[in-house]
Amino acid sequence: MPSLSPHTAHGATAWREHRSHTASAQIRLIGAACGRGAKDTRCASGPDSLQHGKLVAALWSRGIHAGWQTILHADKKDLSNLHVITDMVDRLANVVENEVQQRHLFAVLGGDHACAIGTWSGAARALHQAGPLGLIWLDAHMDSHTPQTSPSGALHGMPLACLLGHGAKVLTELAGEQSALSPAHVCLIGVRSFEPEEKALLDQLGVRVYYMAEVRKHGLGIIMREAFRHVAKEAAGIGISIDLDGIDPRDAPAVGSPVPGGIRRRELLPALHWLSHQPGMMGVEIAEFNPALDHRGKTARLIYDMLTAITPAMDSP
Repeated sequence: MPSLSPHTAHGATAWREHRSHTASAQIRLIGAACGRGAKDTRCASGPDSLQHGKLVAALWSRGIHAGWQTILHADKKDLSNLHVITDMVDRLANVVENEVQQRHLFAVLGGDHACAIGTWSGAARALHQAGPLGLIWLDAHMDSHTPQTSPSGALHGMPLACLLGHGAKVLTELAGEQSALSPAHVCLIGVRSFEPEEKALLDQLGVRVYYMAEVRKHGLGIIMREAFRHVAKEAAGIGISIDLDGIDPRDAPAVGSPVPGGIRRRELLPALHWLSHQPGMMGVEIAEFNPALDHRGKTARLIYDMLTAITPAMDSP
C-alpha cells in the first residue's frame, strides 16, 4: 500500500474509517530487543520474555487478535552503543513505517526507550504526505538530553530530543529531511525527574509538559483528553509512547530507573481505553520493561492490561 497522502487519506478521519470496518480488535506486536541505550541493559530481554510468557495467548483470551510481526534484536558485535542503536532504530523504523502504511494498529515493545527514535521516525515517514505525527509521551523523565548536555551519555535519555531534531545526525535525520516531531504536536505527561538542560530545550521549543503535580491535581483522565486535543490538531495520525517508569513503581516495579509518585494503574487503564477510541490512534509503544526485576510478574500483567485497554473492540460503541 502506498504512503498516505492528502489524496488518499484525510488525516485522522481515514484511520477511523478504516478501523470502523474491522470486525474485531486487532493489534500487531513488534519487539525492539535492545538495552544498549540504558545503564541496566537487561531490558533488552523484555520482548522475548513477553513472547515466552504467552502474551499473544493472553490477548486472544481477551478477544484481541494479536500476533508478533517481528522481534528485532540488537547487533551483538563489539560495537559502540551509538552504532548498535542506530542499526536497531533504522530497522525498527522500516517495520513501523510499513505497519502504518497498512493502517495496522501496532504496539512496539522494548527494550530501552531509545527505540522511540525508530518507532516514531517510521510513523512520521509513513504520514509525511498526509500531515504531521501527533505524539503523547508518558514518562517520569523528559528524555530530552543531547550528547552535549547528558551527564551519563545514555541514549535512552535522548530519544525525544532526537525526534525533535536535536542530537546525533544519524538519529535526527531518520525520519527524512524534517524532524519526526514538531514541538506543537507533542505532549509529555507524568514528568517528575529531569535536569535543567532538558527543561531548557523543551521550554525553548514550546513543548507542552504536564508535570506529575498537574496530573495529581486534575486527574489523568482530564490531562489525557487535553493532551490528545493538543497533539491531534491537524495531525494525520496519533501515537502514545509509554516509558514504564512513568507509572508508579508500586504498579510497575520492573524498570531500571524507577521514580516514586507516578501514575497509578487505576487511572492509566481507563485513560488508555478512552484513547483507544479516538480518531487517528495508530499505535502504542511500551518501553523499559526489565523482566529480571519482575519477580511476581506484576509489570508483565500490567503490560497485558495496557495492550487490552489500548486495543479497541470495533463492535463496541
